[in-house]
Amino acid sequence: MPLLDSDQLFNQKSQLPGMLDDIEIRPLWAARFDLQVGSWNLPKLVNDFWRIYQNDARGGRLIAATGTIDLEPHSVYIIPAGLELSSRNEEPITQFFIHFEFRGIPPIAFEDIFPGPVRIPEDPLFSQIVSRLGDRVAREGCDDVSVQCMIKGIIYEALGHYLGALTPETLERCWTRVSLIKPLLPALQWIQDNLDQRMTNAEIASLCHMSEGHFIRRFREATSLSPVQYILKRRVACAAQQLLFTNDSIDQIAEQNGFADRFYFSRIFLRETGRPPAAYRRGHHG
Repeated sequence: MPLLDSDQLFNQKSQLPGMLDDIEIRPLWAARFDLQVGSWNLPKLVNDFWRIYQNDARGGRLIAATGTIDLEPHSVYIIPAGLELSSRNEEPITQFFIHFEFRGIPPIAFEDIFPGPVRIPEDPLFSQIVSRLGDRVAREGCDDVSVQCMIKGIIYEALGHYLGALTPETLERCWTRVSLIKPLLPALQWIQDNLDQRMTNAEIASLCHMSEGHFIRRFREATSLSPVQYILKRRVACAAQQLLFTNDSIDQIAEQNGFADRFYFSRIFLRETGRPPAAYRRGHHG
């Protein structure tokens, strides 16, 4: 078979599906905790980041709208961002977890393929690799660049294992949702970058070069939410992430996410997550 020259290679590459071109995966945190009975009993969590879990023993449980999942020992699970769920542990367990985020495409685009927590298809070698990484993170932390590379590799491999087991029809539904969201990306990115600002539908629609009415219809079609509902959910989700990963005060977090004061913020946060901000910050492990 004759070799292709560089122009031919470039042309072939440009024809490949470009779904990953718009996505950046960024690890946030990885750790391994020894959880005593009941210390993972957390109600109605809603987080702005994705998670990977691996437990060493039975006893961990996730409860979501899609049902209850008893986490099997050494199996690997992916929990999508924005999902409302509770967790419990009825036995002592050691849990390795990775928190990460997608940038470029909002989590709502992946609801068709991640309707709830998902278990990665069984692969003993992959499970061993994740377990060994958990051992290393427990010993050394995540400061070493080689550990950070391994964490990012585990995220991609876990996603690859899961997506590879889906039917073409399921993947097609996801890509259809992504195609509906793409024209709205300027607005979605502006919302994300300006959560502390007052927003109107007309202003946001102009970023996508749409009339207000057309924008609202397209937004509902793509996200199943109105812009106002979406903005509120983003504010709560980002505030939840700041409660976990910063030392900012509740007053500061309320202001940074567009809430008039901490009392209004606390009322909305309790309604959306089931826990007041201070309790959420104190009680969240993984």
